[in-house]
Amino acid sequence: MGSFVTPQVERRYRRGLRAQLSWHPEKGGKRVWVCFDDRIVEDLGEDPGGSRFRAIAERLLSGQYYPPDAIEFFGEYAEREGRLRVGDRILQRATLTPFWPALAVWSMVEIWVADCDDDHCHIGYVTTAQHHGRGVWQAELTREDGRLKLRVESTACPNSWLFWLGLPLARGLQLRARRRAIEELRKL
Repeated sequence: MGSFVTPQVERRYRRGLRAQLSWHPEKGGKRVWVCFDDRIVEDLGEDPGGSRFRAIAERLLSGQYYPPDAIEFFGEYAEREGRLRVGDRILQRATLTPFWPALAVWSMVEIWVADCDDDHCHIGYVTTAQHHGRGVWQAELTREDGRLKLRVESTACPNSWLFWLGLPLARGLQLRARRRAIEELRKL
């Protein structure tokens, strides 16, 4: 498969295809005493002609919301037209340190929304049992009155002993990925 950098990544992806969902995008899931519910709205600046909206929407729908130094996506979608669709399974790799990229956290998610029109783009995923957390994530990009707005919502609860042991690190990775994504989107 062209979208997998190594046979080990492809094997990890294939195992994740069998994993049950651990969250429902609308009904939610099992919450524990530590759950992070984040809701942010970012002004991404002016876009009078819509070219920035189209560029950012393309990144969202092609699995490149996060920059590769934060989270990489692997999946069969990359061999299609390269666009995410509802039901796609995505293997995520979050590197723990920039100087040792082999040290990473792997997670499997499923796309539950992926739609876009001329001034609104919405992408979201839910976790599977092969994810260290349980929850849902979504981003909505809108263009109104020549300005871009990004709304990001997520719920993340620990789903494994690894998440519990590394709770500060896990939370730090989440916040770093969000910060890096917004930084990169502002540059477009």
